[in-house]
Amino acid sequence: MELERPRKMELLHTPKSELLRLMRENSLTVDEVVFLFGSNKVATADIRMNAPTICDKLLTMFFRQAVNHATVPPITA
Repeated sequence: MELERPRKMELLHTPKSELLRLMRENSLTVDEVVFLFGSNKVATADIRMNAPTICDKLLTMFFRQAVNHATVPPITA
């Protein structure tokens, strides 16, 4: 019986052209794209050009975090 490599390890060894195709087909999750970006496998331009829906999700997540940080009053002692 062959052991399966975890998905993220497979993605790290996947050629960039194949990753871009997977992004265009919406075959990658947001977590996988963030992992690939953190591993320097894809750049922000790659995400923006090939996965606009993931780009939108990441931007929405960023704005929600920014709003939450902006609405919390500073802690004073």
